[in-house]
Amino acid sequence: MEPEREAASAEEESSAQAKYTPPTIVTRRVVASRLRWPDFAPLVAQAARTAGLLGAGRRAFVGDGSDNNWAIWRRFFGSWTAIIDFIHVLSYVFAAATAGRKWAEGWPVYVRWIEWLWQGQPERIIIELAQRQAELGVAEPSDGETHPRRLAAETLTYLQNHKDKMRYDAYRRQGLPITSSPMESLMKQINQRVKGTEKFWSEEGAEAILQLRADILSDDRPLDAFWERRQASETGQRRYRKAA
Repeated sequence: MEPEREAASAEEESSAQAKYTPPTIVTRRVVASRLRWPDFAPLVAQAARTAGLLGAGRRAFVGDGSDNNWAIWRRFFGSWTAIIDFIHVLSYVFAAATAGRKWAEGWPVYVRWIEWLWQGQPERIIIELAQRQAELGVAEPSDGETHPRRLAAETLTYLQNHKDKMRYDAYRRQGLPITSSPMESLMKQINQRVKGTEKFWSEEGAEAILQLRADILSDDRPLDAFWERRQASETGQRRYRKAA
């Protein structure tokens, strides 16, 4: 084999071996409540402790840009790796790259920026976006949600506030998750039961159905243990597991 082809083959093999494989869900414990986040946060922390996650060698806290999420992280999960959901950042970057530009002009900008983001280099995007913001001018209070000045300003602020949570190259090397898509999917499963037409709940009823739905969607099936305890307390009989 020629040296050039041999080098190219070795590079392709190395690239294939380094391909990112996102982590898979081994077990899922769901927590749901209408409590305000300061009261809800301890429930999440307790669920993490109960699941034994505090003893894991690698621990990641993934969320979107909500300040409440990162308040919970600082209070209960500060030693965990903070990761902001890649898809949320992608949406901001796309909106800013194409704002006020024709498609043929905006798309190459987006491709360049998203490659930088994938490589864990949000600072490079910030530099170019700041220049773009200077071209567009400062956002005015009268600017609508889709005005280029407002989109550029919001994305610039978003990247500046969360750039330390966008080291996606490092996260991939460590095998950590970079998206909160499992949570987004889970929220839809909860909403299917709780929200929708002809569904009306009192405060107590809404809280109860949320917790029931969370238990049903949890892999450890806490409701099974509840009904066993209920049967034992009502009848005085205990269920015995069959011998293997």
